[in-house]
Amino acid sequence: MLKLLCKICATLTPSDIDIVEQMSNVATILSNILDMDVFLDCPTKKEDEAMVVFHARPEKNSLYSKDISGEIAYRFNEPAVFRTFETGLPSRNYKAVTQEKANVLQNILPIFNALDEVICVIIIEYSEQQKEFFEKEYNKKAAGILIGQIDSLKDRVTEYINDGIIIFNKNGYATYANKVAKILYEKLGVPSIVGQSFENLYFERAKYSAIIETPNKYKQKEVRIFDFILNVQCLVSKINEDVKRVTLIIKDITEEKKYEEELKIKTVFIKEIHHRVKNNLQTVASLLRIQKRRVKNIETKKILDETINRILSIAITHEILSATGIDTISIKHILEILCQNYFKNNVDKSKKIEFNIEGDEFSISSDQATSVALVVNEIVQNATEHAFITRDSGKVEIKILKGEKFSKIKISDNGVGMEVNKETDSMGLLIISSLVKDKLKGNLEIRSKKDKGTTIEFDFKN
Repeated sequence: MLKLLCKICATLTPSDIDIVEQMSNVATILSNILDMDVFLDCPTKKEDEAMVVFHARPEKNSLYSKDISGEIAYRFNEPAVFRTFETGLPSRNYKAVTQEKANVLQNILPIFNALDEVICVIIIEYSEQQKEFFEKEYNKKAAGILIGQIDSLKDRVTEYINDGIIIFNKNGYATYANKVAKILYEKLGVPSIVGQSFENLYFERAKYSAIIETPNKYKQKEVRIFDFILNVQCLVSKINEDVKRVTLIIKDITEEKKYEEELKIKTVFIKEIHHRVKNNLQTVASLLRIQKRRVKNIETKKILDETINRILSIAITHEILSATGIDTISIKHILEILCQNYFKNNVDKSKKIEFNIEGDEFSISSDQATSVALVVNEIVQNATEHAFITRDSGKVEIKILKGEKFSKIKISDNGVGMEVNKETDSMGLLIISSLVKDKLKGNLEIRSKKDKGTTIEFDFKN
């Protein structure tokens, strides 16, 4: 099919067609790597028309309802294709209209023959929504690798994506292997690849004919051999209607798997540490409760209650971290749990005090989380104890604002207000001020009006 379409174009020599035919395998590899539609277009005798001679469609994310090999690409729909034909330069992120009348973006690279003539272009197509993903994947795996002679092109493609590539002919014998594949197989005790049969080079018992007939069964496997863990893919591509060939893509994922195992062990270790810290803090809180029951002085009982609440606010942070096993935590999540526990266990049920948390959702480090939890605990505790002392109802609001360098937490109540200057020497405000300035590297601001409520804001470095 591909050769026939190249001949219909009437602009290519037999050697040009051979290059285009070999490029179809590269297009298939790129389509698989990027999970996008990749085309080979060749010029025709008409200067404003090109022909799609090959279409490599991804298995899931194709922008097309069918293979469009044999269809015409027009200049007014795909201007970048003709720009590359005429200048020999790549064209990146150009808008185009497909044969199915959809708007897409195109990334186009020229393919040259021995006379340095552009005989074909490779087109990678993606939607506007896929642009960011394409930029990331393209820059990582395929940027700037598709210009030059076909032999060097193969090496540059396969070396750039850092995978082992072996190409087999229609009879199942290896005709090409890149350096990555050669080095890997040498480590496995196979000194030579080219000329070997597929059965000798594949990692499981499988006949070449079975791969051709049922490609999905063998498309991707994880194989463990000696000390290696490999991700193995079999890609079947059509040379023409009757002939298919297989490309073996081998990725050494040994280090990735080792890292995953180490990460799992580290995660379990972190969980255990946080779990033990939480248990120890709860034990301390329990001892203080016992001490509180033995104390008769009301002021001492109050101090012990405040101390218990501070300890438990830290314990909540470690409890959440013990569940996740990572060293970051959602700020909104921890404040919600902290306030729910506090209001449930410490607020007079006869008073109808509402609380609400809103704002941005983002994660902070465990150290920051501990300090933020302590600060918020002190402020909420102060609000519920003093702001509504002469009232039966009230409201406490917490707003979280994410900034570029500093983020902010704003806690407001609609209570009786306070005289800020008189309260600056209280233990609670001393703790808050110290944590905000020394631990969080932020600033503290307190505003209050009689019978209008109090607002306390503090920020912390991201």
